[in-house]
Amino acid sequence: SVIPKALVWAVPCSAIAVGIHVATHHEQMSSHLPSSDVISGGNLDMSQVWVAYNFLLAFLVSFRTGKAYSRWWEGGTLLQQARGE
Repeated sequence: SVIPKALVWAVPCSAIAVGIHVATHHEQMSSHLPSSDVISGGNLDMSQVWVAYNFLLAFLVSFRTGKAYSRWWEGGTLLQQARGE
């Protein structure tokens, strides 16, 4: 079934999204969090976390694009070999 495979990806992503939401709105929810150092880790602010997240996302997208292109090129090569061209 597709649902268990989708949940493997959806649940961790949802947890990360909730964590980011809580981190960005910690002033409004200060009574629910013990301190602001829990989110910032002492000397990291949210802009550094955002830059790291965007870098990781860009790296993963470019890696996946490269893999897809190499698969497409390999498929085209194999198709030409099968046709005898």
